[in-house]
Amino acid sequence: MSKHTKGRNGTESDTRSNEPTRRRLLRATSTVAASVTGLTAISTSAVGGELKDCTNWPTAPVEFPTVDLTQEVPRVGGPSADEFCLFVHGWKGRARSDDQTYALGQALQNAGYRAPVIAASWASDTLNFWAAEDRADDAGVRLGRWFREEFQRDSGTTIRVVGHSLGARVIFGALAELDGDVVLDTVALLGAAIEDDSVCDSGRYAAGIRTSATAVYSYRSEDDGTICTIYDVTTIEDGLGCSGADCGGWWDDGSTPSNYRDVDVTGSVPGHCTYFEPDRPIGCMDRVVSDFR
Repeated sequence: MSKHTKGRNGTESDTRSNEPTRRRLLRATSTVAASVTGLTAISTSAVGGELKDCTNWPTAPVEFPTVDLTQEVPRVGGPSADEFCLFVHGWKGRARSDDQTYALGQALQNAGYRAPVIAASWASDTLNFWAAEDRADDAGVRLGRWFREEFQRDSGTTIRVVGHSLGARVIFGALAELDGDVVLDTVALLGAAIEDDSVCDSGRYAAGIRTSATAVYSYRSEDDGTICTIYDVTTIEDGLGCSGADCGGWWDDGSTPSNYRDVDVTGSVPGHCTYFEPDRPIGCMDRVVSDFR
């Protein structure tokens, strides 16, 4: 068996139908949506200081190789290096995807990582968060297909994937689409804007985590106001990037896949866009690079 190829697992069923009923009701109820919008504005004001970091990216000196997930069939070929890291941005991050990727690459390099870092760009720039979630799902399918096309027959390339915020949903969608056809070496989620029970053994992403990644790390901070406050109010769900996986609900069996791990980085990450900052002594890239090995 090659490094990134394994047989399909046909025993897993689609768990999308297990999404909480309250979430379905919110999606369908416009009056509730309007109320949530107002609450989100209040919450955004409360954590406005940390959100400034989300626009404070350094300017990339050159364009980065980009997997364009806005296209039905991404045309960018795979990197020629023996190892690379792919970065997936979050909500409303497409316009400065190169800048974020550059910042991540610098932070990883400062922590000792030397492999190339490339960008994945998806249609995240909408004010409607639920529409952005749907777009993330579509982008995840496209990313999974790109990985399959480029690396299913590749037994030598080491693949790391880093996702920030709603980019975690894109990555989990890719893992589900792959269904073990390609196995990513490391997945690192930074402030994941996704439901905290979705990674549980009975959750919608568990099968993809088990079959399509060697290791999945979710770096979380309880000082991440965007996930701990705004995401919570907007979606009426607890975010994975705040307190980690919660598998104690009625529909959960109390555990996550064995290759999944929550990593508490509250002590070094004071906000949603400070998981990686190349020029400031904050963030968690030292731990990320350590987990790459």
